[in-house]
Amino acid sequence: MKDGRIGQGKRIIIDGQKRITALRAALMGDSVVTKKFEKRRIRIAFKLETSEFQTLTSPIEKDKRWISDISVLFGEGNFFEFVSQFAEDNGYDAMEISRPIQHLKDLVNNDVGNIMLSSDLDISAVTEIFNRINSKGTELSSADFIMSKLAADTEHGGNDLRKTVEYFVTLLEDPMILQNLMVNDIEFSTSDYYAKIKWATKERTNLYNPRFGDIFHVILGFEFGRSRHADLISLVSGRDFNKKTYTEEAMQTAYAKLSEGVLAVVNQSNFERYLMILKSLGMLTRDTLVLNGLGVLNFGYSLYLLLKRQAQAAITNSQIEMIVKKWIIMSALTHRYAGSSESQSWQDITRFIKEDPLAVLKDVLRQKLSEDFWAVKLPQQLVTSSTRSNSCRVFEMAQVKGGDIAWLEKDHTVESVLNQQGNVHHIFPRAYLKREGLTQKQYNQVANYTQITQPRNLQVSDQIPRDYLANPHITEFVTLDNFRKNAIPEEVRQFDASNYDEFLRMRRQLMAQKIRRYFESL
Repeated sequence: MKDGRIGQGKRIIIDGQKRITALRAALMGDSVVTKKFEKRRIRIAFKLETSEFQTLTSPIEKDKRWISDISVLFGEGNFFEFVSQFAEDNGYDAMEISRPIQHLKDLVNNDVGNIMLSSDLDISAVTEIFNRINSKGTELSSADFIMSKLAADTEHGGNDLRKTVEYFVTLLEDPMILQNLMVNDIEFSTSDYYAKIKWATKERTNLYNPRFGDIFHVILGFEFGRSRHADLISLVSGRDFNKKTYTEEAMQTAYAKLSEGVLAVVNQSNFERYLMILKSLGMLTRDTLVLNGLGVLNFGYSLYLLLKRQAQAAITNSQIEMIVKKWIIMSALTHRYAGSSESQSWQDITRFIKEDPLAVLKDVLRQKLSEDFWAVKLPQQLVTSSTRSNSCRVFEMAQVKGGDIAWLEKDHTVESVLNQQGNVHHIFPRAYLKREGLTQKQYNQVANYTQITQPRNLQVSDQIPRDYLANPHITEFVTLDNFRKNAIPEEVRQFDASNYDEFLRMRRQLMAQKIRRYFESL
């Protein structure tokens, strides 16, 4: 227990918290807090004639056959007085209704089924058991365990840290909840932690919106040199990994580091500076253009905070940004943090902690981004129909960063077309290729896509490339540079369906070359 005693007879609720909370709120008249941090009373009505329960509505409240709020029966009031008064107010016989009301009161004597897990199971085993049993419900994550662990700790400030993380990520998504926080959590809204995060209501970002699990991954990296959520749970439980024991001293140290980590992550200057790095890469918003998956962005933020802390005369701010940018793009192109990446994250952060950051970057780039990668592997990655693939997105980021004009246009940039949700145009029109007998998999290739304005897309329609590229009304602004910036081979002017495969091969090479030039310019 928090006071050092053994928790004899105590139990931890792994599943069923919502159900128990709902029962308590209904029976005891307690308020519950919504996802927007509003306090609400849930009133459950009971129909005497049928023993039916319903959430209270206006029609039910006016219906004399219903007890509008069952919580009145579970307080300290007198049962017989309630029965008599209810019968008198609603024209019932007191003896007639006493039995169903007594039956309702006996609800608290019902057993609630439960499954008891052994206390010697580790967290990963408990998580696996929960997720197998609850396969059709909400998945339990190790981040949920961390939040629960922190919520139960007031001695070391764990609950304040939990609120700081939860409120921060929520404010980034929905600034309107600020008022609810100030009203319903007065204690926190007057704390120093609140003062550190209220700026988030003015940050109109839809680029990097971490959840609380992502925040913990970031902190684990730069503050603890670790990557697994389970490690953080052990640390705040007082685990000394060197001595393999649990001590109060280790717990205090862990909470002090966790507090520093939380404050560094939610720091306005740090967060906004990291957003500027992402924007300088050519990212726009989560809805238009951002890398797929938060693993890369989480590690990038952790790396930025680590390097900033380690910064000395030997490494400048511009070098820090260069390392972070190149690492993010390298990781995205090589799928470094795809899937279960905790082991890779741990290895990488350990190297950056122990070795010269510039040397680490140089060594990994030499291994991962060889000539073979640029000439063979990257073009092969572009053999896909998914515009969400990171190779496709990095290509578009390169265009945004370069301020490239959209194909066949004079003034409209790729960025403006993306922001205005323009058309993803098939260079070889889809309808034309379908007429030629090609399959969906063949004509829906990212190498056949380019960002284009809607009016221009309508002009092109389903024409053969060599036909619409001979139309002066369509090509009035076309230049060789316009082809080059969009990585489109100029030979397409003479191409028809018989040249389609050759076109795809040529364009993938040009896209890969553009991505390489972009990467090397970072």
